Amino acid sequence: MTETRTYPIERIGGTDRIASLDVLRGVAILFILFMNIPWMGYYAPTIGDPRLVSWTGFDRMAFGWMIGLWGTQRGLLEILFGVGIMIMARRAMTADAPVAIADLHYRRNWLLIVFGLFNALVLLWGGDILLPYGMTALMLFQFRLLKVPTKLLLALLFLLGAMGSGVNSYVQRAEARDAAAEVAAAKAAHRPVAKELAEAAAPWDKAVKNAVPFAQNPEKQKAVEKVHATRMGPFGAYALGAWGDWAEMYQAPGFFATLAEIAGTMLLGMALFELGILQGRARRSAYVALLLVGYGIGIPMRIWGYQEILLFSPEPKIWWFSQDISRIAMTLGHIGLIQLLLLNGPGRALLWPFQAAGRMPLTTYLFPSFLTMWLLFPGFGLGLHGRWGFGGLMTCAAIIIAGEVVATNLWMRWYETGPMEWLWKGLAYGRRMPFRRRPAEVSLPTDAVPAE
Repeated sequence: MTETRTYPIERIGGTDRIASLDVLRGVAILFILFMNIPWMGYYAPTIGDPRLVSWTGFDRMAFGWMIGLWGTQRGLLEILFGVGIMIMARRAMTADAPVAIADLHYRRNWLLIVFGLFNALVLLWGGDILLPYGMTALMLFQFRLLKVPTKLLLALLFLLGAMGSGVNSYVQRAEARDAAAEVAAAKAAHRPVAKELAEAAAPWDKAVKNAVPFAQNPEKQKAVEKVHATRMGPFGAYALGAWGDWAEMYQAPGFFATLAEIAGTMLLGMALFELGILQGRARRSAYVALLLVGYGIGIPMRIWGYQEILLFSPEPKIWWFSQDISRIAMTLGHIGLIQLLLLNGPGRALLWPFQAAGRMPLTTYLFPSFLTMWLLFPGFGLGLHGRWGFGGLMTCAAIIIAGEVVATNLWMRWYETGPMEWLWKGLAYGRRMPFRRRPAEVSLPTDAVPAE
């Protein structure tokens, strides 16, 4: 009789979890609030000027902190989404694996799309990432069987495609600047200006006006007043404004660049998982190399970008496309640093509190949407929109993050998973999932080696 091969599709239990992945996920899901809060309590969706409310030394430091982290937490999450594809497909790595495994993958990610719609349309967070992540993960399942070099090559191609948007913005601004110079030269020589040349120079003229400081910029003042009135107005106007911010994310061609960036970073995560790097299986020298090369490339590029932004000039900025390179470099540097810390006792003690958030990332991610978009910043809540500069915003984010670290660790003492994760997994597997913590399961002690 031929032996029948079985492919269980059971959920990952507490004893099967990879602790280093939970720590990475916890750091990413918590620290992403530093990136999001300017869009929640400031004017970032409409006016990209960090000086509007205040511009003290503390604000400049806080803005630099945000630029330093810009996109890297999203990068970590995208890498970990790629890892999630490989983990969930661990029983589907052969040609004769059952279709039930693919069904589970697709159910999980369709449900993430639903949670993303809930985050955007009900919790009113216009910067939701769950929907585009779920969409991209649906497309990447078939790439699980590709060899690591092929995954890395595809990741590179996707990421280069994503950079195209920034390169195009740079080229267009440079062309508009050159056209404006020709217009000025023609006017100085009392020559007629061709209609096509004037149209080509118009974007530069608009950029120059936008660079004028807020106090001398009537158009920017009107835009700020409009945003503030929407955020502080009645619920209907507030919701329409939030939905409008969300819809802006899905405008072509920017959205296609976003999907390419997500796909490339997820594929990178799939490859790094197969290489054992994200599970803590690589040699210490590999993590040292990631840290030195990643930060060695990323930090100078971030400093350059920060200085470009602080010029508040209409000139085209290398930052517009270099941020994509530095995002990947900085993300890899974060991975190297975290894994090196996990290789020693003090480092594990420092990072251990983030593990709980990494085990309930959906709840941890959605809660700040409710807290900020329903309670802290809207006019029908505490009405704090537009009250703080970047120093206050980053401080607020740090307080929320600290509160979530405490709350998630307390929660995970008594429960096996977060409430939103429990709902998500139950719907994905089609049955009631364990909720309260099993007595035999314990948290990772501070001197434990991350599980493989």
